[in-house]
Amino acid sequence: MKIGTLRHGDGRIVALETGGKWLNFTAAHEKYLEVSGQDGKAPITSVRQLVCSGQMTPVFLRKVVDSVEERDALEQFVVENATDFGLPFRPGKIVAMGRNYADHAAETGHSAPEEPIIFSKAPSTCVGPNEAIVAKSEYGRVDHEVELALVIGRQAKDVDPGDAEGFIAGYTIMNDVTSRTLQKKDIKNGHPWFRSKSIDTFGPLGPYIVLPDEFPFPPEVDLELKVNGETRQKSNTANFIFDIPQMLAFITRLMTLEPGDVISTGTPEGISQINPGDIVEATIEGIGKLSNPVVAE
Repeated sequence: MKIGTLRHGDGRIVALETGGKWLNFTAAHEKYLEVSGQDGKAPITSVRQLVCSGQMTPVFLRKVVDSVEERDALEQFVVENATDFGLPFRPGKIVAMGRNYADHAAETGHSAPEEPIIFSKAPSTCVGPNEAIVAKSEYGRVDHEVELALVIGRQAKDVDPGDAEGFIAGYTIMNDVTSRTLQKKDIKNGHPWFRSKSIDTFGPLGPYIVLPDEFPFPPEVDLELKVNGETRQKSNTANFIFDIPQMLAFITRLMTLEPGDVISTGTPEGISQINPGDIVEATIEGIGKLSNPVVAE
């Protein structure tokens, strides 16, 4: 199953993909509440609401779909030509992994870290598919970084690695766009590199969220990034230095993760500059393609 935010008519709806069809889940859920005698409850109108309610699970989503299907009403919720997706949701916080592929650590002049390197990215960076990455000249060199992103589905503190799977509501794509010029300047001066990662539009996310039932755990999937059709990055998440259970255990020893938070799991070798006029396409096997143009303003 996949969940996304779809522009529909004059507004936006939560869209659910199942059985090869995209459904208007907002309307289907409203119908589900009606037929199950819960019509006093508010329907799900955003992906964030779905995640934070703890209901973004294959079991609950299937329950809604089956309830509508039993009444021969499913077809009325099918969305034809479901292509105009927006930002799936805006995360609560973004915790990102640094140098989590040995080849990327090497290309930046570092050895593989002995423990996870984590940093933060502002949620306000996030833009959806086909929205522009704004690379102003004052930012200097701006780089792409394709990454698998984990969406947290329930509160997580002191997670045992063996229990990690149960805290993940889904997977999506993040392009951890970075001002390399500002990052290097801040590192040289002993400053945090938060600003280089947190410029508006520097966090493309999407195009939708794929639920964990689509993958074995932990997922070992190919990821690739192209600029103007030319492959710049290509790897597989099997090449993580620290795998997903290790990431969750390490991060949640330090901080509590809440539903709607995102962990961006690190980028492989091949980071390079992007410039106004470029089209950046980040693809992850089993999830899809996240495409964004680059503009100057």
